[in-house]
Amino acid sequence: MEKYYIAAICGAQQIGSARVQKLLKIFGNAKEIWTAERGELEKAGLPSKALESFIDFRSKNPKAPEKLIDYCIETGVKLCSFADDDYPPILKEIQLPPPVFYYYGQLQTFAERIAMVGTRSNTPYGQRIAMEIAEGLAAAGITIVSGAARGIDTYSHIGAMKYGRTVAVLGCGIAYAFIGTREKVIRQIAENGVVMTDFNPSQRAGAETFPARNRIIAGLSRGVIMVEAGKKSGANITCSYAGDYGRDVFAVPGNVDSPKSIGCNELIRDSGGGTLIRSANDILDFYNWSKNESVIKIKNESVDKNISEKKIDIESLKLEGVEKKVFDAIPSGDFIEDEKILLAVDAVIEPYELSSVLLQLELKNCIVEQDGRYTRKT
Repeated sequence: MEKYYIAAICGAQQIGSARVQKLLKIFGNAKEIWTAERGELEKAGLPSKALESFIDFRSKNPKAPEKLIDYCIETGVKLCSFADDDYPPILKEIQLPPPVFYYYGQLQTFAERIAMVGTRSNTPYGQRIAMEIAEGLAAAGITIVSGAARGIDTYSHIGAMKYGRTVAVLGCGIAYAFIGTREKVIRQIAENGVVMTDFNPSQRAGAETFPARNRIIAGLSRGVIMVEAGKKSGANITCSYAGDYGRDVFAVPGNVDSPKSIGCNELIRDSGGGTLIRSANDILDFYNWSKNESVIKIKNESVDKNISEKKIDIESLKLEGVEKKVFDAIPSGDFIEDEKILLAVDAVIEPYELSSVLLQLELKNCIVEQDGRYTRKT
């Protein structure tokens, strides 16, 4: 029950990690804070604006802790507070760690994690590199952390899910995670890792929510890789947090003429910036982590093997809508790039949605991918 009281307290504006921790030291537990009289809260040193915000929120939501319990039971959302044993210890190391976070999936408290961040409007080069690095690290047992945004975030998650686990940190409440065109990808992430956020379930995404999300991405991870990013990309904020928290920062070099690579190239250039990396092996070597050579071998041999296997019955899969259109655009025997797939389906799908559809087709054993190009398995 303690963590639900902490979560309820955090529902009030201007009540963050520092104030919650201070109040817990004074009152002993969260229920005492929630039920405290105004005079007791004033005596505890709660500033006037925070005090009024908390009193007002509590008066309007007197059953907030109980409602949070009901919400978690009804939705399957789990709640973790920094008083719980499964709260990741690496996240406690940062300045002002989140008092609570909500999550779907299986939380691996002591997992080794690397974050991957970058632009939402990536190039084909950025997509390929993000997926290759994520695949290689996941194959070695490393969990990939990213922000579930379009572009590099999504390709990092998708690459990781081919051979391992991934964590998506949201810039909104978890109630909004499974709404809209990104629902399939988010659900797939929850099945192959964790979808998490420290925002109240009803919090909508906004300009102010993403820096808060970025601090958690950095805080959960041993290091942060900037794959492809412009000069003012939000990825720079995550790397800045990583530097502040004593995390390692890495960057993938890009074309010097590309605006999408300015952030990475400047990070590499600047003294004390990011360490240049070219592949997952560079990260594995940096930390002296073991490579999974068997998985790498399987990946390299999978295309020829899969193509030569017995044909599957596509009709039995009952492909419909966008999935069928994308599948119909993919040839049998020859490989095709995703840009050509987009042209073939005649704008029935947005570029950022294509990766999700291709992943679903791969999981249904309909298509085979090699180096960012696709062919039918039949």
